[in-house]
Formats: sequence, C-alpha cells, structure tokens
Amino acid sequence: MKTSNIMSEVDWNAYSRKYDMLLAFNPFYQEAFQRIMDQLKAWNIQAGGKVADLGAGTGNYSVEVARLFPEARILHIDSNPTMNKTALEKAEGLQNFSVLDQGIHEVEMQEQSLNGLLCINALYTFPEPEEALQKMYNWMIPGAKAVFLDPGRIMNMFSWRVAISRYLIKNYGLRKTLAIFKEAKVVGQQNAYIRAMQKNGTYWTHSHEGFCKTLERTGFEIETSSICFKGDCDLVLARRPKLN
Repeated sequence: MKTSNIMSEVDWNAYSRKYDMLLAFNPFYQEAFQRIMDQLKAWNIQAGGKVADLGAGTGNYSVEVARLFPEARILHIDSNPTMNKTALEKAEGLQNFSVLDQGIHEVEMQEQSLNGLLCINALYTFPEPEEALQKMYNWMIPGAKAVFLDPGRIMNMFSWRVAISRYLIKNYGLRKTLAIFKEAKVVGQQNAYIRAMQKNGTYWTHSHEGFCKTLERTGFEIETSSICFKGDCDLVLARRPKLN
C-alpha cells in the first residue's frame, strides 16, 4: 500500500513502521498471503529471469520471491524510502534482490522483459490505474504470469475492528489484544485516511467484475479470480497470453 502522488493525509512513513503487524496479527492478510505464496511456488522462473513487485512496500512478497527463485533477478519497486529500507533489511544476504525507489510513472523498463509480476495492495493508489496496468502488460513476456491483489471497496472500519478483535481475543487474550491495538494505532489512523480518499475518488474503487474487465481491457488473460479480505479486495492470477 504505497506509491507516488499520495495525498498528504496518508503518512506512508508512519504506516510503514507498523505495516508488518498486518502479516503478524491480521488473519485475513495471513490468508491472502498464503494463497498468493502457494501460487508463486508453482511459477516456473528460469535462471536469469526477472520478476518485479510494483508497490512492494516492506518486502513481504518481494523478499519471499527472491528466496523462491535465487537464480532470478527480483525487482522491488516502491516510492517510499522508509518501506524500501525495511525491505532491504529483510533481504540482507540475498544477492538477487534490488530496489528501485520509484513510483509507477517513473519506472522505465524494456518491453517484454519480465517473467513475472506482482502488484499487491498498491494499484488502487496509482494516479492512473489502467494506464499503469498497460505498462505492466507491455513489460511482460508472452506467457508470463502476474498476481494482483487490490482493495476495490470502501473499507468498513468498524466491521474490520470487530472481526480482528474477535480473532485476537480468541488467540491471544484480551490484555494482549489491547496491547496490539495500542501499538497498531497508526495503522488504523492511516486506514481511515485511505477510506476517506476512496470515498472522495482520489483512490480507485471497483467491483470485482469491474476489476477483471479492466485487466482484460489492457490485454491480460485471467486464469483465476476471487474475492478476499472480507469482500473488500480482489485477488486475480493473470498472464500475458502466449503468441500464437
């Protein structure tokens, strides 16, 4: 959840310092993470191949991809220096991992040069999402696969808090739950700002069907699609079709 041209209300530097608590304590994030990793493990990325993670944040996915495919080059692309710093710390010792400190509109890449692509919780923040998707499509070689996870619906903050509270109390107890919420207060604040920008149209909102149609308009062929994150997000495995 990251990129350039963000309104000042969302402090991505503050968000980045607590972002990984989502993976640690949010069961919906954990479920989506596992589903995506299961898909990535089935990818066939040869030695010398190249995979890009657009809006890669703190590196939860890009670092794991670098470990999955040690002979491929993994590009972690994000415009937030604080998140990139965290990702580099996670990737210590990985020789195939590199960071591009850039937003989507700044990235220049050779056409048909990517063997795989990820865009997780980022596309909705891009100034021109469909234009960004077209760039991604052009960068991919025919047959290359992509994973997209995007929040399309406006978040119901109360519903999320109740759902996560129930999970945490069940698994950690009330005292630990209160401590987690206190530590993660900045995440809730930034999510409230994100919700406000979804409502005023600054951030892209879409139905599941609309998201899939947008991918198809830019040339992608959808292999599987589903809804996750309590119905708020769309998860799509797509590819650039092979040449006939």
